[in-house]
Amino acid sequence: MYWVNGTHWGGWRQPDAPTDGAFDFEYALRAAHTVERAKFDFFFLGDTLPGDIVDEQWRTTHNTGRLEPFTLASQLALQTSHIGIVVTAHPTYYDPYILARLTSSLDHLSGGRLAWNVVLGASDVAARNFGLADLGGASRYERADEFIEVVKRLWDSIEDDAYIQDKESGHFIDDAKIHRLNWKGKHFSVEGTLPLRRPPQGHPPLLYAGASDRSRELSAKWADVNFTGPRSIAESIAFNEDVRARAAAFGRDPEDVFFLPGITPIIGDTRAAAVAIYDRLNAAIPLDDDLVLGGRDRAHWDAYAASPAANFPLGYGNRNLGSLSAALGADVTDLGLDAEVTAELAARFGEKGRRLLEQVETRTDRTVGGGDRARVRDLLYAAIIDGFPLAIGTAEHVADTLQEWFETGAADGFNVQSPYLWGQLDRFADEVVPILQRRGLQRTEYTADTFRGHLGLARPAGYYDAPVGEVVELDERREAAAG
Repeated sequence: MYWVNGTHWGGWRQPDAPTDGAFDFEYALRAAHTVERAKFDFFFLGDTLPGDIVDEQWRTTHNTGRLEPFTLASQLALQTSHIGIVVTAHPTYYDPYILARLTSSLDHLSGGRLAWNVVLGASDVAARNFGLADLGGASRYERADEFIEVVKRLWDSIEDDAYIQDKESGHFIDDAKIHRLNWKGKHFSVEGTLPLRRPPQGHPPLLYAGASDRSRELSAKWADVNFTGPRSIAESIAFNEDVRARAAAFGRDPEDVFFLPGITPIIGDTRAAAVAIYDRLNAAIPLDDDLVLGGRDRAHWDAYAASPAANFPLGYGNRNLGSLSAALGADVTDLGLDAEVTAELAARFGEKGRRLLEQVETRTDRTVGGGDRARVRDLLYAAIIDGFPLAIGTAEHVADTLQEWFETGAADGFNVQSPYLWGQLDRFADEVVPILQRRGLQRTEYTADTFRGHLGLARPAGYYDAPVGEVVELDERREAAAG
């Protein structure tokens, strides 16, 4: 995934990390060329629409400077040859006709290398930039479901061989192969035909992330690729099996859904060197000015411990010992960041506290009572970046980690998220990828020219390729569902 300042919140502050590439095409192109050289499936242009970039700078710099993804993708398509290109678009902020035209056009211009990342999350502040009171709550999933179906119908509205361009007869198109949707649903009314030949891939692949029940349903129904942030192999396997079962219930081949969890590799010459990089990254994360209680009283954090927010990574304003105590289930407000985590303290931890302590050991080898002692600051940083798994160690260790996830069925591949540019991305491409290639886990050359081809997915039949009776039946089901 391409975030211009890397995915770790402290990445941009590293001495060797560039900070001025957000609006520079050559900067983005260098990243795309790096992963194409490593024979990646795709280059992912993540995007969100923050409502307050002043606030964002204290949590993550991902969103404080980003070019519009369709514009950037159109330029990257001209400067790359094989790698897939993912654009992110939120159905709440687009019209399906415009989105269908944009994606179909880019699929043609890229030679069939486009995919659409469907996102539904953002802040209500961002919604108000579009004149919306809020994101629409649960209804946005229903709207997105209809939106996706309309887009797919529009992609299919002109059949593959409709452009006959017969100079002798004067017929430019075969009228029988041009189809108006006449769609009248709950959220959209779309009459038209898309004025484009069907996309080279038929349907550009759809990517989706999200782990809620509604997200799982949407992913199972529509997604070709799902990417989330499972914390463990077991959690990932359970998630994958659940979504695949739901996909089968929708009549899909569950093996046509690919699971690519996000992972952040931190690579060093030795395990100790990689852990030192991890520590430097964490030390660059801004903490609250009041490290004890964050400017609040203890009662606030007692209430916070019982709230859903306590289950999420700690954002700025919650990066203090009060919020950490709420996450751990044990009071550490009287301890400093450098205090050791004793066995007595660890015995009081709740479920999340035990999980954070396990993360610290996995990431740093620091333990309770061991030679290298876990400290309170280790737990605080684990609570801040709690989420996507990290692989910290030598190139060999990172390759071993990826292989284990793949061979256990926890992942079909990975959404690799470099903590910062350029050193870590270059090391992954130049050191980890060759190991995976030697093990037969990563291609050495591209064998396909399209995004679907990289995944081994067949080009789907068009909606109007179905027998007339089946098309009518599908329309009747859609109309019944709409009302």
